[in-house]
Amino acid sequence: METNKEMIPKENVSKEEHSLKGALFSSIVFVGGTIVACILLLIVLYMTRI
Repeated sequence: METNKEMIPKENVSKEEHSLKGALFSSIVFVGGTIVACILLLIVLYMTRI
């Protein structure tokens, strides 16, 4: 049975977009959350030294 290599099923594209959106969201949450947590930790450490 011959297959056309140029045709991409629409199901794969939508699943791929969904996984990319999930990866972007989780990256923003984890990276952003880590940065905010570090800043808050530094502020708390600074305030307790005074």
